[in-house]
Order: sequence, then C-alpha cells, then structure tokens
Amino acid sequence: MRRLLPLLLPLAMSVSPTAHAGTSGLRVEGTVFVLRQQDGQVLRSPDMVGAELELGDGSVLRIDAVRTDPQDASGRTLLHRFSQREGDGPWREVCEADREGRREGFPVQGHWDAQGRYRLDQAHFALTCTGGAQAKCVRFGYMPWADAPDGTPMPEMYAACVHMVRADYCGDGEASTRDGTEIDIYDHHGVWQPGGEAEFRFEAGWSPQGAVCVHHARIPQNLDLATLAARCPRLRTAIGAACTEGAAEQAGAVLFNRSR
Repeated sequence: MRRLLPLLLPLAMSVSPTAHAGTSGLRVEGTVFVLRQQDGQVLRSPDMVGAELELGDGSVLRIDAVRTDPQDASGRTLLHRFSQREGDGPWREVCEADREGRREGFPVQGHWDAQGRYRLDQAHFALTCTGGAQAKCVRFGYMPWADAPDGTPMPEMYAACVHMVRADYCGDGEASTRDGTEIDIYDHHGVWQPGGEAEFRFEAGWSPQGAVCVHHARIPQNLDLATLAARCPRLRTAIGAACTEGAAEQAGAVLFNRSR
C-alpha cells in the first residue's frame, strides 16, 4: 500500500448529504445499502442496481452500478454509480470524476452534527463521492463502523482523518489544502505506519475536533501559522516548534501526518 497519498478537496455533491434511514426500511451497513422489504426479503446494494430510492427531501437517487472497490483487499467497500433527479426532471450523475476518472461513491453510516462532529448512528447516512474527504478516509482504512487492527473502534479516527484530509485545522469545515498535495498519514493503532521520506516533516496531530497542534501549515500560501493562530484561538499555544508528535499524542491526537 502506498504511504504517500495525493489528496483532493472534497467534490460538491448534488444530492442531499444526509438522509434518514430507519422509517423506510432502508439502512446502511458499512458502504452497503440494505433494504428490508415488506415480505421480509432483504436486498443489498448489488441486488438494487436500477432501484430508485426516495431520500425524503423530494429527491430520488438511482443506483446505476455497484462493484467492489479494487483498493480494498478485504472486499468490504462497494463503489456505486449514482444518478439523481428532482421531481420529473432529468437524471443527472451525482459524482464528478475524481483524479482517476471515477464517478463513484457510497453511503457512510452516521452523520455530522451542527457542531461539526461526526456521530455514528443507524438512523442516518451520508453519501460521499470518491473525490471527497469522507470517501478518501474510508478507502484509507479508517472505516467508522469497524475496529483498527489493535481492536480500537475507529469513529474518532475517521472524523480526525476527514479534518486531516481537508487540512481543516480548526475543525470548522474550512479546508486549506491544495489539489494533488501528497501527505504521509499514520496512527498508533496499526492502520498506517509512518513512511521514511526524508523531505517530509511532522505537520500536525489530529482529533475528531480538528488539529490538536500544528507544527507547520501544509500550504502556507493558503493559511499560514499567524493567520491560523488568529482564526483558531485554541491553537495559539500549540503551533510551531511546540507541536511534536509526542505533544500531539498527549493532547489527544488519534491520527498524525507529515508533509513537505
């Protein structure tokens, strides 16, 4: 598995980002839609190609194709092609092409609350495309419904990863990365190990609320440390040389990254 991961800003989606699941018999398990019909039959995403799902906001989502993610050796991640329409309008493909030209995505169980914190629950799911931060983190191995190799549940690592991918240091949803930027991500739970690239230096430690400290800004032209300190008061004493991997771990980081 590659250690250096080219990251893209999240792609805008034309579909409502969060949908309610339980009342219609539709739920999400991992990245798979599961539908219990009135006769008791249970359908999963591969059985639902061509199906149209009402999302509860007046829009309809159609599953056009489903395949196993070739990047996931476990076979747990399914990639979907989606189309959407509103009312009697035309069907439009939901996902824009990602860096590899894929127009695919999947549902992710849970939701982000009004405070910007991820909540794992069975009543909601979010739709994400492969070019977006949420999908990237699942495909990196931070699956919020699963456990890390050491047995640690991963919802917090997933949330931290989404902030990390976006270089959302404050945890307020403001991205400061740049398309195609390579970073080295790692954790202490066996999902990723740090790489040995000499030109990379420790950047930040990450929690579900954003960065706990920042050694250097990933893209200073987008956000420098002085601006970050002014924008995010909680980080004022935790930027620059004071931010080391050890300090980040003590401050509650569950994920770490290095960058040029």
